[in-house]
Amino acid sequence: MKVGTTAERTTAEVMQNLVGLLLAESPNLAVLQNEQTWRAIKQHAARHGVAALVAYAARSSVSEAERSWCDRVLVESWARHERMLWHLEFVLGVLTRERIPAISLKGPLLAERYYAPAFLRRPSGDLDVAVAASDIDRACKALVANGYRQDVSTSDALQRSHHVTLSHAGRPWVELHFRLSHATSGIPVEQFFERTVLRCLPGGLEARVLGAADQLLHLALHLAHSRFGPLFYLYEVRRAYRAESAAVRTEALKLAIDSHFCGALRMIDLAFRVRLGEPFLSSAPEVPATWLGWRMDERLFRDFERCSSPGRAMTVANRVWGRWLDLQLTDRPSDAIRLATLFARTARADLVDKKAWRQARKRRVVPVGQPL
Repeated sequence: MKVGTTAERTTAEVMQNLVGLLLAESPNLAVLQNEQTWRAIKQHAARHGVAALVAYAARSSVSEAERSWCDRVLVESWARHERMLWHLEFVLGVLTRERIPAISLKGPLLAERYYAPAFLRRPSGDLDVAVAASDIDRACKALVANGYRQDVSTSDALQRSHHVTLSHAGRPWVELHFRLSHATSGIPVEQFFERTVLRCLPGGLEARVLGAADQLLHLALHLAHSRFGPLFYLYEVRRAYRAESAAVRTEALKLAIDSHFCGALRMIDLAFRVRLGEPFLSSAPEVPATWLGWRMDERLFRDFERCSSPGRAMTVANRVWGRWLDLQLTDRPSDAIRLATLFARTARADLVDKKAWRQARKRRVVPVGQPL
């Protein structure tokens, strides 16, 4: 399936490379000398979630007028980071009062772990919190009692997803993860609790976060599950990868291999080589080959990028294409069959939901759990 003209693909490639020059450990500031190039870099950086990092790198080397753009981006990012810390403390406080163990995934506490200053991380649009599957119902009820609305039933989420989503009129939505990622193929979160470490939130509440190897594993799986869309995800994996020791990296890789995510690891390695000019799988352990390993090349990686590029319309054709790409990363035929079965079940459920919505609209009745 061919998507976009050759000229469009070439332009996107050039812009990704230019943005990458400013995200290097030693930024190449020469790209700032051309006003038109700098304008395009700002637009591309915003689309890919790295505007704050670009603004921080470029601020001292641009004109006074352009410095105001950098300052605006950084101030907005700082303010959003601070707000998200307080929102996270509210959510974890609700769960703590109900004696529900929870882990903060990604978000502002991850920012404080790997970024200096912390607000350089792309501001979170939601809060990801892990709770055991046995605690999901209680966690949802506790949050609903505090103003949230559960958007999908727990039973549906357990059969088709890796999290339950809850929305709120005045707060960021919350994703309660019972698996790390990858829907029903994801790793259950229960095993990660015993390896968590504590971080202190502004109001004094202590929050659990993933241990170092588990955190690197989660970021890598999230990158693959997002189909290598925004550049931000790739650069965040590199940031965490470089921050951790060889022992932590090895442990994270072993966890992924044992959980049959070898295809994801191999595609991440391709992404590192194509986009960053460096390997991801540079040391032990050896990652086993997958049944479709012969298909994994630079062309397939670029298909992933085009399919999930920020702002791309999620048409039916694009959804089908994305799911076809997901199948290429499966480790074994049995994994592919299970994933295809999930896709079919989800498609049928979506059709039922749409039919119920149309019928309800005719009767002026909104199905339970559906937005007005």
